[in-house]
Amino acid sequence: MPDLQLEHLNIPAKDPIGLAQWYAQTFGLRAENHLARGPGVLIAFQQGEPIDRADDVHVGFRVPSMSALSNWASKFDAEPKAGPEFTAFRVLDPEGNCVELYTPNA
Repeated sequence: MPDLQLEHLNIPAKDPIGLAQWYAQTFGLRAENHLARGPGVLIAFQQGEPIDRADDVHVGFRVPSMSALSNWASKFDAEPKAGPEFTAFRVLDPEGNCVELYTPNA
């Protein structure tokens, strides 16, 4: 088995500091300049044009339960959809990046 661990994501942004602050405020992370971080999460926003591929590329946040997913969905006024492996919903951040929140199905 490979000795790998995903350490961080770099995402291009028109406003890296503003987007890091949005992720921090929205998801309970800490904003440090262009970084949004928390336990097991490090997203670095770099100056650049957004990817603009919301249908193909997304950031996925796993939540611990269906109850937690429902609470998040209420915050975003979203409707979770059940799939074969997990239940999820997607929202767009202020620059159009897709964010998926999900929990495995029981």
